[in-house]
Amino acid sequence: MKKLCFKNVYQYVATLSGSLALVACGINLGWTSPYLPQILNGTITEISMTSDEGSWCAVMPLIGAPLGAFLAAIFVDRIGRKYTALAMAPVTSSMFLLLGFTRSTILICLARLIIGSVGGGLYTTLPMYYGEIADPSVRGILTATVAIGIIIGKLIINVLGIYYSILVTSLISCSIPIIHFALFILMPESPYYFIKKGRYEEAKKSLQKLRSSSDVEQELKSLKEAVSRQENDTKGKITDIFTVTSVRRAMIIFIILNLTKKYSGKDPFLFYTTTIFQTAEGSVDPNLSVIIYIAVEIFATTSALFFIDRIGRKPIIIFSAIGCTITLACTGLYFFLKENNSSYIKELGWLPITTLVIYNICYSLGLELAPTIYLGELFPTNIKATALGLGDSFSAVNGAIAVKVFQLLVDFEGMFMSFWIFSGCCSIGLIFIIKYVPETKNKTLEEIQLYLIKKSAKTNS
Repeated sequence: MKKLCFKNVYQYVATLSGSLALVACGINLGWTSPYLPQILNGTITEISMTSDEGSWCAVMPLIGAPLGAFLAAIFVDRIGRKYTALAMAPVTSSMFLLLGFTRSTILICLARLIIGSVGGGLYTTLPMYYGEIADPSVRGILTATVAIGIIIGKLIINVLGIYYSILVTSLISCSIPIIHFALFILMPESPYYFIKKGRYEEAKKSLQKLRSSSDVEQELKSLKEAVSRQENDTKGKITDIFTVTSVRRAMIIFIILNLTKKYSGKDPFLFYTTTIFQTAEGSVDPNLSVIIYIAVEIFATTSALFFIDRIGRKPIIIFSAIGCTITLACTGLYFFLKENNSSYIKELGWLPITTLVIYNICYSLGLELAPTIYLGELFPTNIKATALGLGDSFSAVNGAIAVKVFQLLVDFEGMFMSFWIFSGCCSIGLIFIIKYVPETKNKTLEEIQLYLIKKSAKTNS
């Protein structure tokens, strides 16, 4: 075990330095949780927003994400995974400065939109990079750090947002991409990228650094054969997603996972965490509830890293979907009783924080990580960038829809209805996950491709 850890140490360093960029994106995603209620209730007097403007401000990162995802899909195969990620750091820092100094609603939305676009680009670039540099035994762990970075960013802004102004938190936030740039520029490029470009000597050096070994000839040979076969099987065009059976199957698997994730309600809960706890009027202070809620998410997601490559992806995802279904239904019941002035509500003040924390644990163990991990594993090398760009755009669009649906349900039906609908979506997704999602634990990327081809051939026969 010690030998394995030492062997993979450079992979861990590359992953952690890359994921610093995602911490900044997590701060942007979570920004509305502490600050939007303060803006709307007049605590922050220098910024004026209506409730509708606030809801649009909340979803700006999701609206911006598709543009970044598509741009990243173009550049990862032109300038490489590493330099595509690095190019986004100055943009993020400058937008946090704008967010800190402006008092204009339009410019606040613009800054959040552009950082959201960076987030979409990173969600395309980093899962690909991590999947390609990782040894199969730790690939799940490394890819899952994408989610960890986002969650840490959300916790940082929710804690700092209680005590510090928008300017102070923005100045802190703009320093994070700078640190990311300084560290990540020292990391090796993906060997897959070098092989695609015919730069075999550079691919060899990259592998030697990543594996902490000079003996990489066999792996280099296997990677060359894998890239060659995948390029012969698919043309690397967007139409391959619809015309090549194995690629189409991979996209269907991702869609199942992503729809279940997005319509479990996580994005609305992210943007309106403080508002939800304030509405619940539970026995725990709303600000403390938010911190507990997100801290538990970090703990649960980090714990999942140690299980995802041991137990496997599919069992954890199934457990996650079941847990989310039950806890969302229970939370919806609490809000139903509250909105109907039930006499039982005084005795149930503990329920919203309890069920939402358990929901967050269940979500973080599986649904949080699954789409990201599978995106990095399921697609052949020459179509991966396009698939990741489409996948991240699909994810962002559905996240934005979920947020707006949540707002409309709360306004017209009540908080309880949104929780019950999200619970129903989880239960439907669970059925499809059980039927269609494969296990990829300990499989190389080439073995996963061969499995998809074999499975698709059986379906067509």
